[in-house]
Amino acid sequence: MNEPDRFEPGGVMLFLTFIGGALVGGAAAVLLAPRSRAETRRRIVNAVDEARDLASLVPNVIREAASAAQAAFAKALEESAEEAAVESARRSSPVSR
Repeated sequence: MNEPDRFEPGGVMLFLTFIGGALVGGAAAVLLAPRSRAETRRRIVNAVDEARDLASLVPNVIREAASAAQAAFAKALEESAEEAAVESARRSSPVSR
């Protein structure tokens, strides 16, 4: 028997690794930079607020992308059906020689 197909998340895993590294590097830069405690705290609070604002946009972006994908799929399906109808009509018409 053949081994079942496995999901290999190569691109997704690479992207998540990159994001994780960026977050760790950013956190280290903020915490290790020579600033006062109050300045560091203010920068962390600002960064968290910005991240929260960006995270609130994610559901809308996903919804818009899903809607666009659905519209593209419907259009491709319609075009495919039209092409199949034309091909079927061409095959069923008598050929004159």
